[in-house]
Amino acid sequence: MVISYWMAGANPRFDIFLASTLCCLLSVMAGESIGLLIGAVVMDFEKAMVIMVVFSLTLMVAGGYYVSNIPSFLTWIKYLSPFNYAYNASSQLVFDRPVPCDGSGVLAVYCGEDDSNGYVSPDQVLSFLGITGTVAFNAGCLIVIFILPRYLAFLALKRKKGAERS
Repeated sequence: MVISYWMAGANPRFDIFLASTLCCLLSVMAGESIGLLIGAVVMDFEKAMVIMVVFSLTLMVAGGYYVSNIPSFLTWIKYLSPFNYAYNASSQLVFDRPVPCDGSGVLAVYCGEDDSNGYVSPDQVLSFLGITGTVAFNAGCLIVIFILPRYLAFLALKRKKGAERS
């Protein structure tokens, strides 16, 4: 993260770098919590690995990394995905200032016909990317996804251990 963030040239402010790193760390810890929950519920290692791969790929797809237009009956899955909240928070942090029109045509809707001059406002970029919520809301959701599965894993292990005592 230290090297790739600065190589990408996203936002040169050091506080934004620290906040983006924190979002990445929260996302990793939330993913670990989900893995811990699945591992606690499914005690067979091979079955747990298969379930975790399917579950994590589903959350990645629903989080918006691979597919931007998912079917409407599956849109609720994105609210379970830590990838969605980390992406939203990081995008809001990085795009906190006007973005120059670079001539690539990606933001042609906002840059106009001559898309090599001018700037696009941060709100327009976030609207174009479909970013929702505030940074605090998304970080809060990551914290909830970090804590709740760990508690549920504790309850699952406690129940299994209690069954062994009887």
